[in-house]
Amino acid sequence: MRYRGILLDLFGTLVTFDATRLPEIEVNGKRIRTTVAALAPLLAEWVPGVTATEFLQAIFTVTEEMARARVDDLVELPSRERFRRALERVGCEDAHLAEAAVHMSRSHMRGIAAATVFPPAHAALLTTLAARFRLAVVSNFDDSTTACDILTRHGIAPRLSATVISEGIGLRKPHPAVLRTACRGLEVAPEETLMVGDTFGEDVAGAHAAGVDAVWIDATGKGVPAGAAPPRFVVRELPELAAILGC
Repeated sequence: MRYRGILLDLFGTLVTFDATRLPEIEVNGKRIRTTVAALAPLLAEWVPGVTATEFLQAIFTVTEEMARARVDDLVELPSRERFRRALERVGCEDAHLAEAAVHMSRSHMRGIAAATVFPPAHAALLTTLAARFRLAVVSNFDDSTTACDILTRHGIAPRLSATVISEGIGLRKPHPAVLRTACRGLEVAPEETLMVGDTFGEDVAGAHAAGVDAVWIDATGKGVPAGAAPPRFVVRELPELAAILGC
């Protein structure tokens, strides 16, 4: 293989997410696991009278609005901005918006980090890859600090030569700048690089845009979307990457 650099998506690829580790909240008679369930004390401090359920609805609305906006511009706004907009929506005073958003975002991100899992098979593969290739994590995520905390928490960070988080550069996959930034960090050319990820519209499309080969983890077995340019390789699970690379 001509590859010298391997780019790995973070969530759903390198690490998984265990939602059962999140606290629960009741919404319309249903129990939902969400980090917002742990925000009641902060809500009482910054927006007295607003319940966690009400704030959860505000977060849902703002998240949808931001997701629609970034379809075209591919701009990644930080988590604290999402919380600022949600707090504004539920009536937080302007003088407190920025600070309240920071505290709530940090609490939310602690919950997210605590729910991540690094499967043993992924750890074994990463050890094998690190001995032969230059590795980078390339992730669409709205908080760079938490992404780095997750990499440290699971012992991933020492095996990486570069880390590119969308919030840190202000753009998200599939913008070609994201993967090209990682290639520059690894000091490898795009044609010497392989992107591995589980989200077709971000990881595979981003690889195509940057001139990088892709491995798509088609975990559900749905196949390449109709009319889309296929990746170089398709697997069902990350450990299958070892066979592709001859490890």
